[in-house]
Amino acid sequence: MPAARSPLPWVALGVVAVLLVAGDRYGFHRDELYLVEAGRHPDLAYPDQPAPVPLLAAWWYDLSGGDLRWFRLLPALAAGVVVLAAGLTARELGGDRRDQTWTALVVGTATTLLVAGHLFGTTVFDMALTAVTVWLLLRAVRRGRDPGAWALAGASAGAALAVKTLPLLVLGCCLLALLLVGPRTALRSPWPWLATGLACLGLVPSLLWQATNGWPQLDMAASIGGGGSGTSTDRWLLPLLLPTLTGATFVLVVVGAVALWRDRSLRWLAVAAVLLVGALVATGGKPYYAFGLVPVLVAAGVATARRWAGTRRARRGLLVGLVGLNAGVSAVLALPLLPASRAPVDVVYDHGEQVGWPEYVDTVAAAAAEGEAQLVLTGNYGQAGALDLARRQGVTLPPVASGHVGYWHWSRPEGEPSRVLVVGLDDAAGRLFGRCDVVATVDNAAGLDNDERGTTLRMCSGPTTDWDALWPRLRRTG
Repeated sequence: MPAARSPLPWVALGVVAVLLVAGDRYGFHRDELYLVEAGRHPDLAYPDQPAPVPLLAAWWYDLSGGDLRWFRLLPALAAGVVVLAAGLTARELGGDRRDQTWTALVVGTATTLLVAGHLFGTTVFDMALTAVTVWLLLRAVRRGRDPGAWALAGASAGAALAVKTLPLLVLGCCLLALLLVGPRTALRSPWPWLATGLACLGLVPSLLWQATNGWPQLDMAASIGGGGSGTSTDRWLLPLLLPTLTGATFVLVVVGAVALWRDRSLRWLAVAAVLLVGALVATGGKPYYAFGLVPVLVAAGVATARRWAGTRRARRGLLVGLVGLNAGVSAVLALPLLPASRAPVDVVYDHGEQVGWPEYVDTVAAAAAEGEAQLVLTGNYGQAGALDLARRQGVTLPPVASGHVGYWHWSRPEGEPSRVLVVGLDDAAGRLFGRCDVVATVDNAAGLDNDERGTTLRMCSGPTTDWDALWPRLRRTG
C-alpha cells in the first residue's frame, strides 16, 4: 500500500497534527506526573501497570526537555497507529479505498481515542497495540494455517501485554469466540497455540513482580470496579458505551456488530464484542477497555453503511453529516480547546486533572517554607509527582513521600522528621500525628472544580508512632 496511492497515512498524520496543536493547552495530567517519576525508579513492573510506559515516559521527558507539546508527541503517534490499523482492518474485511478512508476518519475522530491520544499514559499505547493485534489476528484466522501470520499476531499480542494487562481481556474474548462459533480450522494446527505462548511472554515481567509483591493490581481492579477511579462508570450497557463513542461511532459499531454476526466466517468478532462488553459490565470496567475491538466493528459498519447509501445523495449526505458532527463534537469534548475555566470536566474527567498544578506547587512550597517542614506527605501520586517534578526543576521543597500506588514502594521517609506538611489525607492526619494545624487550601487560577481544588494542607508534628509502623498504614493501591 504505497503512501502516495493511499489516503490512510494522511488521515493518520492529520490526527497526529491535531493532537500536537492542542498538546500544551492546559498542563501536565496527574498520571503523566506520576509516570515520569515512576520511570525514574526502574523495576520489572509497578503496582498498577507494567514497566515499559513509565520507563518510556521518564526517558522521553528528559529527551524532549520537559516541553509538554513534544512530550505528548509519542501518544499522538500511537493514536495515528490506531487510525492506520483501523484502515488496514477495513481492507482485511474486503473494503475498498473509500471504506478504508472512512473507517480511519471515524475511528480517528472518536472521543475516546482523542482523549487518550492527548495524554502520555498507558491507555493510548494499549489501544494502538491492541488494534494492531486484532487486525493481525483477523489476518491469521483468514489465512488459516499460515505460520508467519500467526507469528506476527503472537508477537504483537506479546508487545501489547508487556505494556498493559488489559489486552488479555480482549484477546481472551476473541479466543473464546473462536472456540464457540469458529472458524476452528486454524485452531487445529499448532500455530495459534504457539502464538498464544509467544504472547504470554509479554506478561512474564509483570507477573513476576506482582507475585512477589502481593498482587496489588487485583486491589486496583477491585477499586476501579467499585467506582474508586475518576473515570469509573456504572455497570450498565448504555452508560458503558455512550460516553465512549459519540454519534456516528456508536451507530457504526452497532451496525458493524450486526454485519459481522451475519457473516459466518466473521461471526466470532461479533461474539467477542458481546463477551467483552458483558465482562466489563459484570466487573465494572472502564468504558475505554472495549476500544480494542472498535476499529473492526467500525470497519464492518462503514462498509454496510456505504452499501446502504449507494448512489442516493440524501443518504450519502446523511452519512457525511454524521461523521462531520462526530468529529466536531469529539474535538470539543476530548481536546482542551475551551478555556480551562469552561473545560467540560463533567463529560471528560481528565481535563480537570491537567489544571492547577503550578498553583498547587506554589501553595505547598510557601506553606513548607513558612512552617519549616522537613517532609511533605501527600495523599495521592499526582500531588507527589507534581512536587517531585518541581524539586527537579529547582523549586525549594523538602523530600516528598506518599503511600499511593508506586510511591509507597520508593518514597518511604528516612529518619524521624518532627514537622510534616500533610497534603490531603483529611481522615488520617489526626490519627497519624499528635498535632495538626490547617495552614492553607489549594485552589487554581481557572476556578475549575477538579480533584485538587479545596485540598487542605496541614502542618503536623508528633507522629503517634515510628515510620516502621506508620508506613504500612499509609499504603493505598486504589
